Amino acid sequence: MDLDAHIDGKLFVCISVTSRAWESSRGVSMIPFADFANHCDLSDTTVLCNEEKQLSEVIVDYSYAPGDQMLIRYGKFSNARLLLDFGFTLPCNVYDQVEVELTIPHEDKLRQLKLELLSKHQIPILKDVNGFSSSENSFVLKEVRFADAQGRGIPQSIRAFARVLCSNSPQEINYLAMEAAENDGRVARRPLKDKSREIQAHQFLLSKITGLIDEYNASIKSLELPTLCMVGKIAMRRQMAQYLLTGELRVLKSAALWLENYCKT
Repeated sequence: MDLDAHIDGKLFVCISVTSRAWESSRGVSMIPFADFANHCDLSDTTVLCNEEKQLSEVIVDYSYAPGDQMLIRYGKFSNARLLLDFGFTLPCNVYDQVEVELTIPHEDKLRQLKLELLSKHQIPILKDVNGFSSSENSFVLKEVRFADAQGRGIPQSIRAFARVLCSNSPQEINYLAMEAAENDGRVARRPLKDKSREIQAHQFLLSKITGLIDEYNASIKSLELPTLCMVGKIAMRRQMAQYLLTGELRVLKSAALWLENYCKT
């Protein structure tokens, strides 16, 4: 047997199963007919499972007329998760998100002190609905609904990391350590008392996100360039990539707008 063909065959079977399986506490299961329904992120219809009775049912969110297509929600998944697990993306996905990574430069003279501070007051590992983890120097951003610096805004964890990263003296780092110890143990979760330093930390975040926006715009623009073969699977894949990038770009722009207003106010 051809080894490559055998591997491709096993991969195809794996993808076919995982893209149609439903997760439970016991792993994954195949539910006949449930995988026939298409996904709609605005639908409240989901597949409910009773593991003890080995029973699954679908309760729709409104009355369907004869001949209508029944839509269900696979989960509150971003386009990245939908593409990875199910092979499609949506033109406007309300659950889109972006993972942003921040690092302390090696040339930073206070790098070791900052790493020790972050290590002692470790940011807890968080898992979102997509199963992605956000910990240490990696943070998940979701679309900011309020651009006027009110409401939810961007995660406190990434703002805290920026405050630590922008510290420019051992005294500042020691103060952050003392403040964390006197409160709930989490470092730099409160605005800095020095307003200029607080603005500097958020301007750093803004510059990081603005750089990502430029990269996304360049990638989207490259996808818009005409090619010799824009039919069939190639055209479909390009469209899925555009949906993925434009959704994440929307998230980044909302975060940038929130940061701009925060620094102004």
